[in-house]
Amino acid sequence: MATLLRQHQAAGVLNLPRSLRATLAGLLAGSSLRVGWASGLTALLPSHGLDYRKLSGHQMDRYRQLLDRAFPPQGEAHPLVFRPRTTSVQAAQDLLASRLEGAPYATISLGAMSWSKRLGDDRVVDVIRHLDQAGLRTVLLGAPGEDQAHAAHVSEQAPGVVDLTGGTPLSVAAGVLLGARVAVGNDSALSHLAAACGVPAVVIFGPTDPALTCPRGPWVRAVRDESLPCLVCQQGACPVEGHPCMKGLDPSLICRAVDEALIAGVPSSAVAGGREQTIERGLQ
Repeated sequence: MATLLRQHQAAGVLNLPRSLRATLAGLLAGSSLRVGWASGLTALLPSHGLDYRKLSGHQMDRYRQLLDRAFPPQGEAHPLVFRPRTTSVQAAQDLLASRLEGAPYATISLGAMSWSKRLGDDRVVDVIRHLDQAGLRTVLLGAPGEDQAHAAHVSEQAPGVVDLTGGTPLSVAAGVLLGARVAVGNDSALSHLAAACGVPAVVIFGPTDPALTCPRGPWVRAVRDESLPCLVCQQGACPVEGHPCMKGLDPSLICRAVDEALIAGVPSSAVAGGREQTIERGLQ
């Protein structure tokens, strides 16, 4: 990474993930501007750093504080709806043309950083059947490997789904999400990408806290079982038998949120002057 930075004569490194690798690469490459998270001895690595754990609020607000540390505050930030490249949108349309034949569709993103954040396969099938009743085909998205295994299991129980897991780079996945009527997913990258594209997003939470990591966009609904005492355990491996927050989640909670998303019908074109029109972003 440091070699790549030197080759491109990078003026600096901006490292928002809580990983030290990019900041260290900037130091090794001789970059004078190294913006990243720091605590303890790692505070020596960035030229402009903050301790993520000592900040509060949503992660996006913490990112903004880090940016303000490195650059003069630019005043109020106006969120923008993300637009994938035209080539990415066209690639997505070409990929879906023969599979969907023009039918409207929803996406379900299967992946997550840890298995405890994954919605159970049976619940995914319940949502697919509900989408089918709403006249929508389902497109499955995810990474190679584990996501593909889950998609194969889901496809056996719900024939007719379009399985794109492991088959789309992130750029093309953005194009697929852009055309969806609604995007359902776990607390994961593709849910954030869907919300950023302005697509109505239903995001399932259990071990993580939507107040800290819920995607932001024109219309986002976080869904979880509020009756469970073990919510927001932040555990990568669930210690509770049956993993009730994700595998035992009442599917009607998800389906109700999906119906609300379809009624809201906030299209990705809901942009005025390039600025996002915030229709609704609440927790349920």
